[in-house]
Amino acid sequence: MLVQAYQDKLIEIGEALGYETRRSYKKSAAGDAVWLDRRGGRIWTESLPVVAFKLLTFETTKEIREAIATLQAISPSLGVLVVIEEAYAERGRLLKRFDTETYPDHIRQIARGLAEGIGLAFRVDVWTDKEVNALYQKEVEGRLRFA
Repeated sequence: MLVQAYQDKLIEIGEALGYETRRSYKKSAAGDAVWLDRRGGRIWTESLPVVAFKLLTFETTKEIREAIATLQAISPSLGVLVVIEEAYAERGRLLKRFDTETYPDHIRQIARGLAEGIGLAFRVDVWTDKEVNALYQKEVEGRLRFA
């Protein structure tokens, strides 16, 4: 449910920004949301991926590496790992080494470290659910107020 809600938000944001949007790029490279340049079909056979997202809700270091590999397979201009802190906070309650505040921070640090490590070969950034919500408020809800 949580992943679906954030996928919906990312799709709405992309549409508000004028992108063609999809939940996944291709079966062989399925992200959680993809924003595409509609004009890509003029110079190639299909729209080109501009931004691709992988939502992180329970992933560990190994799975975050796999998420980065998925983003690389999509090959967008920017890949974004979105750490859904709410999900990690819930999971942190069950762990001995972490709690609801420290576990989301720990995962965010791991994701940023992996993103920085690959930064010379591929653009990848790490956002949180708060950043997605702020962008949604600005680009979707903000436009509705002025429409």
